[in-house]
Amino acid sequence: MSPQAGVVLTQEIAPRLRTVVAHIQPVGCEDAEELYQDGLAMAAKMLDQLERRGKAVTPGNVAYYVTLHLRSGRRSHGAGRSDAMASTTQLDQHSSVLSFEEEVGYDPELDEAIRLGDLLASSKEDPAMAAARNLDWEEFLQSHDYRFGPILAAQAKGEKMEPVARAFGCSLSSVSSLRRRLAAELREAFGEDLLESAVQQQRPCWMSSLAVERERFACRAERRPRRSSRQVE
Repeated sequence: MSPQAGVVLTQEIAPRLRTVVAHIQPVGCEDAEELYQDGLAMAAKMLDQLERRGKAVTPGNVAYYVTLHLRSGRRSHGAGRSDAMASTTQLDQHSSVLSFEEEVGYDPELDEAIRLGDLLASSKEDPAMAAARNLDWEEFLQSHDYRFGPILAAQAKGEKMEPVARAFGCSLSSVSSLRRRLAAELREAFGEDLLESAVQQQRPCWMSSLAVERERFACRAERRPRRSSRQVE
């Protein structure tokens, strides 16, 4: 695209699109700014193609046809109807995009709304993370003192160390020394924050992100001015 066409795009077509896009209904999760950027990209492509063909066109005509494309669901990245996220697919009512915060029901026991994210998200940890953690533990136990395994198993079950001491044929003080050595080698192998993370049972990052979004929406709702009873009447 030539510099002259660029000037036409930024100074004559862009203001028209800015005004028209404000009256176009966004589709799905789109917003007005995204539609405006899509319109600019489509107008630039149209100007370049017309310039290559040697055809003259007015800025108003370009803005008009770009507006028609935007209203019909066409976007600068495509106009297919096979993608569930595509605007044309949603305009044809073959798919719809909903927020994870969309309320789909009400829980009377908790006295709060049930959101779509609650139905799709699992409270259990990621199986891949659990499998990777098990592999790390197996590698650690195989490369360290064989007595660490029974000590860890007893600690995980909350059992006392007397049976472990009898199985090894040693005293409780020896088992305590092994536990201190085990803690030191665990920190060296997995990092200083291993034990702290295990005690706190930290939630996955994706669950923390959902919690932050819900708290943000709750704070916005609390900051909204409530109408008085007189205004309601």
